[in-house]
Amino acid sequence: MYALIERLQNWWQARRTRRITEDRVQERVDRGATYLDEVDPGWHRRVSAETLELEDGEQCVLGQLHGGFRLGLGRSQVLSLSSAPRASLSPVAYGFKCVEGVSDAWQARDYELLTAAWRGAVRTRTVADHRGDGHVSEAVPELAVGGTEETSEPVSA
Repeated sequence: MYALIERLQNWWQARRTRRITEDRVQERVDRGATYLDEVDPGWHRRVSAETLELEDGEQCVLGQLHGGFRLGLGRSQVLSLSSAPRASLSPVAYGFKCVEGVSDAWQARDYELLTAAWRGAVRTRTVADHRGDGHVSEAVPELAVGGTEETSEPVSA
């Protein structure tokens, strides 16, 4: 009996860890950023990519936007506590939270990938604002991590 339970737990954990790849994390963040674009246009102007840290409830995307991760879940309507017939969204599926039910090492890896992907989402939107066309470009070489001062121009709000 215990062997069966252990096998099920191992299967469940392996299934969860498959969601922690660069591509899968990027899909989750793209979904979350698109959601924020719709419900809170210009959200990226209020988020500092430099201090953004998904593992920190105050410095994550929702934390920077709303004063804390948990508060942000409600204010951004990711989780709905109303009696209206609206299903809540998954903070994990939208890249706001790490995958649960995996080891601490896998959670740390997920948060690392999430932080990098959200920084990219903020920077991409900031460049689109700077260009003035509102187009969110996937390729933003001047904002690559470790970019030079010459290629990164300050953006005024």
